[in-house]
Amino acid sequence: MTLRSKIFLLLALTYAFLVGYLYVVWMPDATRYQVEANQRLQHRALTTLGEGLTPMVLAGQLGDLHDTLDQVRQGNPEWRAVELLDARGRRLYPLAGTPLPAAGADDVQHELVLRIGGNPAATLRVLISQAPLLAEIRAAQSRLIVALAVTTLLALALAAVMLEATVRRPVGRLAAASHALAAGQFDAPLPRAGGDEIGELVRSFADMRDEVRDSQQHLRQLAATLEDRVQQEVARNREKDHLLIQQSRLASMGEMVHNIAHQWRQPLNALGLLIHNIRDDYEYGTMTSANLRQATADAQRLLERMSHTIDDFRDFFRPDREMADFDVGAAVRDALFITEASLKNYNIEVAADIPAGVVAEGYPSQFSQALLNLLINAKEALQQRGPGGRIAVRLAAEAGRANVTVDDTAGGIPEEVLAKIFEPYFTTKEQGSGIGLYMAKMIIEKNMNGSIAASNTPAGARFVVSIPLKAAAAGAQHG
Repeated sequence: MTLRSKIFLLLALTYAFLVGYLYVVWMPDATRYQVEANQRLQHRALTTLGEGLTPMVLAGQLGDLHDTLDQVRQGNPEWRAVELLDARGRRLYPLAGTPLPAAGADDVQHELVLRIGGNPAATLRVLISQAPLLAEIRAAQSRLIVALAVTTLLALALAAVMLEATVRRPVGRLAAASHALAAGQFDAPLPRAGGDEIGELVRSFADMRDEVRDSQQHLRQLAATLEDRVQQEVARNREKDHLLIQQSRLASMGEMVHNIAHQWRQPLNALGLLIHNIRDDYEYGTMTSANLRQATADAQRLLERMSHTIDDFRDFFRPDREMADFDVGAAVRDALFITEASLKNYNIEVAADIPAGVVAEGYPSQFSQALLNLLINAKEALQQRGPGGRIAVRLAAEAGRANVTVDDTAGGIPEEVLAKIFEPYFTTKEQGSGIGLYMAKMIIEKNMNGSIAASNTPAGARFVVSIPLKAAAAGAQHG
């Protein structure tokens, strides 16, 4: 339903209500009031007439009574019948035998007792017709109804014109402007903003349209530069990732050199002793060809052992080129091998529970690198508490996943920083870089489709690395 139809429906209902009220309530009440007022006037007229007739009745002047009542009837045509009876009930007017008309639906019987000295002398009965009065009332009411109807219709028509001009047309233009705005057109004409509520609505719509226009222009500007900004941000993030990787590699290389030094310390000491023994044999003249050959062979074995150590570390840090099936236990043992000498140097006990046959698909070197970062983190935490301590590493295949748990006895991670330890550059160590745990998280979650979580135990910190098992291996584990 359109706004115009609603307005006319409202006006029609208002007019119908007004007419219904006039016919149902006002007109019956007005008619009853006027009839009652007329009856009071008639009663006063009868009282006045009775006062004039009383002396005539007392004097027995019947001729004067007839003349007076005839004149009264002629002057009051609505008086259909007049009857005067003496105290004994004998008719004094009209003459005996004269028929009287029967009372009709619109007739009212008035009766007045004429008294002399308090005693009834005669009774005056008048039958008055209300038909002329009712006809006059109805005619007046009809004229009033017509006048009210015309006035109401004119008022409703004027209201309709005003509503059309001040409400429907402005609202229609606002609706058209809103449709144009939805279509991206900002130049649709708006109605004049007056001082009423519609004017306030127009001003609000105009302000909203201006804001939408400004926002759209701003969005266009953003869209024009968004691609460049995205590329710049991607380049910055890539550069940041490269820097993190480089720092992680440098830190790993430092750890590797540190561990190589620990691995070489014993062979170098043995080699030094061997050289010293050769010199002593030569100086004391006890050098024989057999002794020389034995010393040379021992030195060669020591050098080969040192060379194998370099090869082992080089293979550990060689990057993976593609995903492959790998033994998770072997990858864990490789990470433990890298830190073995360093941990022994600080008297840190290592307890390993690493079953065989746990196979996953991924990047074994990266997985070992992530575990190495966790072991280094545990070692550094134990170093801050002094020599000694314990690291426990456990591998288990559970629910189709390989779970590696690394526990230490370094006292745990403060609860207020536990949620931040995997963020880049976040560290609680004085010489920490804040990238080891971050790189471990990146490797496990992004490259291995796994998860890494940290928590505290009564003795220290616990890290749990979980990666999916290879499908066939997972079925075998469950079987």
